[in-house]
Amino acid sequence: MSAFAEPLPYYPRGPALALAALGPVAIGAIMAIRAETASPLLAVPAVVFGVVAATSPALYIASAATGAAPPLGAVVRAFGVALGAFGIALAGLLLPAAFLALSSVDTVMTFAAASAAVGAAAFLGLRRLATELVSSRKDPYPGATSIKPSLTSSTVFFVWAAATIGIAGRLWWDLAAEVLS
Repeated sequence: MSAFAEPLPYYPRGPALALAALGPVAIGAIMAIRAETASPLLAVPAVVFGVVAATSPALYIASAATGAAPPLGAVVRAFGVALGAFGIALAGLLLPAAFLALSSVDTVMTFAAASAAVGAAAFLGLRRLATELVSSRKDPYPGATSIKPSLTSSTVFFVWAAATIGIAGRLWWDLAAEVLS
């Protein structure tokens, strides 16, 4: 039986998206306290949402070029659900990250705790995005033939995810240089 055979749990999208918007600000606040500058308050959300906004069209374009793209509305919905999953995960990781970052005397711990929280939430968000995209390819409308996930569509997603993580990692490292200095 496939891992995608059962429906995914429902969660209210509004509060989840609010958590996705506020979580990076909270991580930025944790880093700003340690860095004694306010720039992480804006930089962390800019990295998180800027990378998603800049790279998400590439995923749809590459999927369309391979013939495995779900309808645009389904992709937008999948990104919304994935951002909500990111927000919920980050909300759960905020207190441990704050505790580790603010109870330590070393600024490296602040960066490590913030990086671990954002990285784990991003991983869970990417996993949810992959799941939503696969489920949106099944039965696009009644009577239609399903678009099954293929090696090509999976490869496109993994290449896109690797590039997105690489871009985000580079921007995050640049932010770390400011926090750690």
